[in-house]
Amino acid sequence: MQASGAEGAWLKQSDRDRAVRLLWEPPAEPTRGPKAALSQSRVVEAAMKVADAEGVEALTMRRVAETLGFTTMSLYRHVPGKSELLDLMVDAAWGETACVPKGPWREGLEFYARQMWQMYRAHPWILQLPHSRRTPGPRTMASFDAALAVVSELGLTAEEMVAVVTAVGHFVDGVGRTMADRVKAERETGMTEEAWWDGQDALWAHFTPERLPMMTHIWTTGGFERPLDEFEFGLARVLDGLAVFIESEDRPLVRRETCL
Repeated sequence: MQASGAEGAWLKQSDRDRAVRLLWEPPAEPTRGPKAALSQSRVVEAAMKVADAEGVEALTMRRVAETLGFTTMSLYRHVPGKSELLDLMVDAAWGETACVPKGPWREGLEFYARQMWQMYRAHPWILQLPHSRRTPGPRTMASFDAALAVVSELGLTAEEMVAVVTAVGHFVDGVGRTMADRVKAERETGMTEEAWWDGQDALWAHFTPERLPMMTHIWTTGGFERPLDEFEFGLARVLDGLAVFIESEDRPLVRRETCL
């Protein structure tokens, strides 16, 4: 049974190997005879429903067992612990997305981004998990592989291909985290994002032309009341920027790393 906290992010080698086997070599479920009362896929499905409805902070092996009507110990025959369960849940969520079809690079990367966005909106808890050093599963990697294939014939170097696809993914991750924070706050408080901001009269009193001239101008002209869609606007601009890079006859050199 695994320790909780930043589950799965920093595991010893034996635990990492076990996580890989669990994701990439899943137990075969019988296709004949009576369906098993409990299976790995049923545990993962139930866990995702808990996280979708109550947030990942509410997810425990005991809570999943309760929803299935089994004892907590019975779950450990199918999933070693919460860390591995989260890995399986993330990969199952990626399995709900469609891989990028072959075609023009811009349409392909837009499709990839929209599939990610749809996944995050359905399962915002994914964005509350540590992404660094989490073991990726086959469905996660299949989606990334298909996105790489879309940019594979543009004359990019291998590292540029990775950077282009990753740039799109990082954008969706960023706007997705903002969305996930709003979903979590609304679930915990029962108050919508709009209602919370509408109740900030003490803050708005400080929005004066003398102190915040541009913010006050935007506020008084309705700029905050008619915001452009964060995802749609941002995705278009990211793709525009990548187009400049990809279609340039003399691609600019990119620094290997940013000095801190």
